[in-house]
Amino acid sequence: MGEENLKTILVVDDMAAILEHAKQLLKNSYNVIPCISADQALGVLERKIPDIIMADVNMPGTDGFEFLKKVREDDRLKDIKVLMTTAEITSEIESRGYELGADGFILKPFNQAVMLRKLSLFV
Repeated sequence: MGEENLKTILVVDDMAAILEHAKQLLKNSYNVIPCISADQALGVLERKIPDIIMADVNMPGTDGFEFLKKVREDDRLKDIKVLMTTAEITSEIESRGYELGADGFILKPFNQAVMLRKLSLFV
């Protein structure tokens, strides 16, 4: 499948190694736009609207929840599916994420089969 036929995924994580890992796992299935911060991702979203977003819960500055809130408050972006990534899913994290409009969660470290299956449910 050519790149032009692939869906676009915006991946937001403050760790470059995680971004690179996600990019490697997703590159055959998605056009990947990596962002090292929520602020960078918000800048990208002003120019390009992806099909789906994966955003880390724990980031310095604007964290994943605040980023999600900003996405949901923007009329252009509010319908994009957003999956939150985290190394630990607690009931508090899950509750807060769903309350703010998250569509699901992906556990880190990433398992390629699980991640691709979860993403496929939303695009």
